[in-house]
Amino acid sequence: MNYAFWKRAFDICGAALLLAATLLLWAIIACLLLVTQGRPVLFRHRRVGLNGVPFLMLKFRTMRDGPPPRMPDRPVAKAPADPRVTPIGQVLRRFALDELPQVLNVLRGEMSLVGPRPLPEEDLAQPGWLLQVSEEERARRLAWAGRRQTVPPGVTGLWQITRNDEADFENWIVSDLAYVERRSLALDAFIVLYTPWAILRGRDRRSRPQSKQKAETTESGPPT
Repeated sequence: MNYAFWKRAFDICGAALLLAATLLLWAIIACLLLVTQGRPVLFRHRRVGLNGVPFLMLKFRTMRDGPPPRMPDRPVAKAPADPRVTPIGQVLRRFALDELPQVLNVLRGEMSLVGPRPLPEEDLAQPGWLLQVSEEERARRLAWAGRRQTVPPGVTGLWQITRNDEADFENWIVSDLAYVERRSLALDAFIVLYTPWAILRGRDRRSRPQSKQKAETTESGPPT
């Protein structure tokens, strides 16, 4: 059996176990969102998946309606302080609980537990992150956008467990390309097991003085 077969088996088993283990948490989050924000509980966002095929990625809704304050020089790079995020949404995002519904994307075969995070269609249709860069850098970023689509997008990934800054675009590119080149079941298992620690460690890092954070070289953070 090849890697693709075992990766899919790993995804189905892992997603099913995670869904079963968190069903009560799903119910609690859904009730809180219904009481505080009303319907819909789930947010559906059109993303680009394997081989460029679009799909609707699921999240728990964490924001009010309104235009996003974005940083157009990076895909999926939202402004640090988004006034649309609700108080409950801040908690869900902090602990990556808003990402839980993506286990349904995994079970449907649209995503994997591990892989590059899927980019929004609009960020690929109007790639501001290709502007105001050298021709060499433009070619590198285009290669990154293409190569990351040769593997299934993931709920978590190498970038999610190694970053310390939402704006760390360079590490994002390097991490995605490294995963595409070195992907294996062992690496997938390591990333899955390390992700909860990366989420908690991200909280610890944000609570430290800024000068101390800059002095560190190890990066971490939750999924986007």
